[in-house]
Amino acid sequence: MPGAARELAVLDDRVADLLDSLERTAALSQSQADQLRHAAASYAQAFDEEFGCSHDTFRLIGQDNIRRYRPIERLRIRIHEKDEPFDILARVLAGRSVSCAMAISTPPGSVFPFIDALHDATEDWAAAIEFVEEDDATLAAAIRFGQVDRVRFAAPDRVPELVQQAAAEVGSFLATEPPLGVGRIELLHVVREQSLCIDYHRYGNLGVRAAERRDFLD
Repeated sequence: MPGAARELAVLDDRVADLLDSLERTAALSQSQADQLRHAAASYAQAFDEEFGCSHDTFRLIGQDNIRRYRPIERLRIRIHEKDEPFDILARVLAGRSVSCAMAISTPPGSVFPFIDALHDATEDWAAAIEFVEEDDATLAAAIRFGQVDRVRFAAPDRVPELVQQAAAEVGSFLATEPPLGVGRIELLHVVREQSLCIDYHRYGNLGVRAAERRDFLD
């Protein structure tokens, strides 16, 4: 299918290699890998068209009003025993698509074969991803002390009360909606929107930008 081929062509090499490796080692079934390939392609497209760009929708004369997005610098992806491979990897690929520094957080003593396979398959990602073991109290303390910028869960009912309390105390947002394969929605959980208003006129004098086209284009 030509349309599908064009969609998958936007995957970066490391993401493509990761999914191929996990499918080859049977950590993912073919259908799961294909679902995640399409999700990753959607994330890449959303980054190219929206989240990786600066937007000035109204283009006012004499004033720039720029909307742009910045990645969450320290993203914790908290793993729960009910998480499926898609729940885990969709969050990782979303963070990867906007260049978050991610930590995969698992409870101590838990056995997650998929996490072990993911660890082995991402060894060449270096500082882009790390794996940590921490109990709920340690995670809550990290939130309280500002060591985590956002925690991404796979469902609201998988958030411990201890973590909810810590986040409420310091006003830290917990992303708890189930992961989606739609980039325009999922990437909202791994970025912060930033708005800039810049006056470039001086008493109405536009200076070197006087001839600039400022039509409503975006």
